[in-house]
Amino acid sequence: MFRYILNFLRTSKLLISDDFKDYTLLYEEAKYFQLQPMLLELERWKQDREAGRFSRPCECLVVRVAPDLGERITLSGEKSLIEEVFPEIGDVMCNSVNAGWNHDSTHVIRFPLNGYCHLNSVQVLERLQQRGFEIVGSCGGGVDSSQFSEYVLRRELKRTSRAPSVIRIKQEPLD
Repeated sequence: MFRYILNFLRTSKLLISDDFKDYTLLYEEAKYFQLQPMLLELERWKQDREAGRFSRPCECLVVRVAPDLGERITLSGEKSLIEEVFPEIGDVMCNSVNAGWNHDSTHVIRFPLNGYCHLNSVQVLERLQQRGFEIVGSCGGGVDSSQFSEYVLRRELKRTSRAPSVIRIKQEPLD
């Protein structure tokens, strides 16, 4: 742990990774050496991690796949996000004011993707993965001809980089 303390004393910056596992041990060491500025930075680091764990900004899409009529693929999510990932749908979203799947001006529920885009479900999921989405939940159900699978996908929004906080330690001249 002392290497982190030395780095902090040299740079006045807390140089630990986002997935640092020994927080408690490092905190106790900083407390033992009475390094108040480092303790403050450690507390800030911990708060940032906890806040990020519960409220990381993200974008979500839901993909629903039903085997009826070959394979019916529908998307739910923010219109602009769907247009970004599937640009080949063109002006369909813009000209969809009265469509049954258009529920408000910013989001759609069950947009019939394969009615406008010739991709199968694997290609849709691959494209979303290539655009930074990951599957965070899935379910399926139904009986006979009304079977379906749904996938919830998310990607983190890129945070705006904030300036690193630096706390200067007042150094006393050695006698």
